[in-house]
Amino acid sequence: MNDLNTLPPSSPLADLRARAAAPNAGAAEWLALGQMLLQHAGSDKAGQREALAALVRAYRLDPSHEATLLHTIAQTAFVMRDWALVESATGLLLSQNVENGDALIWRAAAIQQRDDFATAERLLREAVRVVPGNPVALHKLALCVKEQARFAEAEALLRHVLVLTPNNAHALFDLSELELRSGRFAEGWAHYEARVAFADDLNNAQHALAAISAHWRGESLAGKTLVVYGEQGNGDCLWAVRFLPLLAQRARREGGRVIFGHDGPLRHLFERILPADLPLETSLETRPDFHCGLMSLPLRLGVFEAAGWGAPYLSAEPSLVQAWRKRIDAHVDARVAGNKRNRTVGLVWNGNPEHIRDMRRSVPAGQFEALLNVPGVSYFALSPGRGETVAQWRAKGLEVVDLTHHFRSGFDDVAALLANLDLVVTIDSGPAHLAGALGVPTCLMIDHVSAWFWGDASPVTAWYDSIALFRQPRVGDWAPVIAQVRERIDGLGRG
Repeated sequence: MNDLNTLPPSSPLADLRARAAAPNAGAAEWLALGQMLLQHAGSDKAGQREALAALVRAYRLDPSHEATLLHTIAQTAFVMRDWALVESATGLLLSQNVENGDALIWRAAAIQQRDDFATAERLLREAVRVVPGNPVALHKLALCVKEQARFAEAEALLRHVLVLTPNNAHALFDLSELELRSGRFAEGWAHYEARVAFADDLNNAQHALAAISAHWRGESLAGKTLVVYGEQGNGDCLWAVRFLPLLAQRARREGGRVIFGHDGPLRHLFERILPADLPLETSLETRPDFHCGLMSLPLRLGVFEAAGWGAPYLSAEPSLVQAWRKRIDAHVDARVAGNKRNRTVGLVWNGNPEHIRDMRRSVPAGQFEALLNVPGVSYFALSPGRGETVAQWRAKGLEVVDLTHHFRSGFDDVAALLANLDLVVTIDSGPAHLAGALGVPTCLMIDHVSAWFWGDASPVTAWYDSIALFRQPRVGDWAPVIAQVRERIDGLGRG
């Protein structure tokens, strides 16, 4: 896709921009510009933002100019997650027609961002009433109910959606997460394959593999080559890489070959787990017969129980462990009380803001402060780019050390830092999976309805022996979680 800002001066888009910039430009000019920008933007966020701004300008100049303009604004704002604009636009749409099903659905999504699930559910039930049998409305209602931890009700709604639209990949995928959450792995893994249908989410490597090889569905590997690619987020890859040695055993037994196609910050960490006959390739050097994603391995290998998979399976680079021990000791030694060395705790309180659940999974810095003043404990930030928050804490006398500027080797540095800590306190993010895979004692603070990895109610997870789970009792309620984790750190500091 061309950059919308580098098109030639004589292009139709450039002409529309010039017309809209004229002093006498009216709603028609801004509408035409917005429509063309929207047509060419695709998934480009900058282009979408410019289009949305032009459409809003057109509406403000003449609200009656185009009957569908307000609908387009609301829909585009919904896609871009501009929730304030969604609420404003859908409020106007519903003032014109209280039974506008689209507006009810979009408004419910905006209101859910404030964790007002009661109001969102009411709007979605109204949408289901005014557009009976509409699978989109039912699907959104299912997800709203799920966020309130009413899992059985959410599952029933998703199954209704699938009666109406049997090949609905998104509904199948959401159903799979409910099944996996409850430990129904055979059904869950089968439905989890629906993600392969999300063509827009595939990266370039996956598209290239799909063009030259078949998707592996568990066929014999005798005389065949299979490329397994990393997919989804770092946490998913860290969780699923444990299955590669088992796959290598199968390929060895059948007389086939497996290659792990992966490049990125996890690369060297993963290479240490791979058997000698399962190489890692960073580019498409080998033309395979089959390909599949890492997250398909449990299904294809028949892993239908979590029990027995909790032991550590990754390791930190020994030379980096030594280097990080020196860095940590330089800070811990300054806080030695008598002959007793401070215990060390690593901290992750927020994640990537682009993650769809980041607002719910992250702990506000102000609430996190209650964990940071336990005597006998030295604290270390684990996520880079949080220097401003660390500085604010230090200004309050809360001593948190940030050594993340020393990260040079991707997740290998993170692993080496983790390997030197007595405890990790983290939200549900990549470092939680890394700590568990390394066997580092971890307090995992999870929101009320967290990822399926962590199940429904148990304080432990069979996937990682070293992780203890601390769950929100209600949406947004971190106080009990903070209190329980503080008690754990207190015990560490006294030990």
